[in-house]
Amino acid sequence: MAKNTEVFKVDGKTLGQAIWDKFLEYKEVCDSKTVTRTEFSQRESRFVTAVIPAPISCTVKGFCNYVGMTEQNFYQTYANRKGIELVIARIKDECEMDVREKFENGTINSRLAGLWMSHYGYTTKSESKDEVKNSVVIVDDLDE
Repeated sequence: MAKNTEVFKVDGKTLGQAIWDKFLEYKEVCDSKTVTRTEFSQRESRFVTAVIPAPISCTVKGFCNYVGMTEQNFYQTYANRKGIELVIARIKDECEMDVREKFENGTINSRLAGLWMSHYGYTTKSESKDEVKNSVVIVDDLDE
């Protein structure tokens, strides 16, 4: 087994640490995105161009694209390797928290909340009138 452990070293790091470091690099790229916006300034009576921060959400699919793999190939290659499954779970959690944070601080338009959060298993469903009408009510009749 000692010979196989060398396969999991990348630049003196374990494979898990190398994957995590690459993910952090990808996350930094996502957080440092900018856009050039041109708008008419009434105050200056001319068009004004500015470069403004426009971070994007990091996703597992985006990370895989960043490292040059398909998501399916990434999971097939790394998901079942001992010790790597925790790194992959951490990446998934970090992506979810990144999206939640960007909604909460207003970086991502709240109109997209349903779309993004459904991707992570959340729902925006509210109770319908039929559900309330057909609901069960528990009554405590022991005090009578």
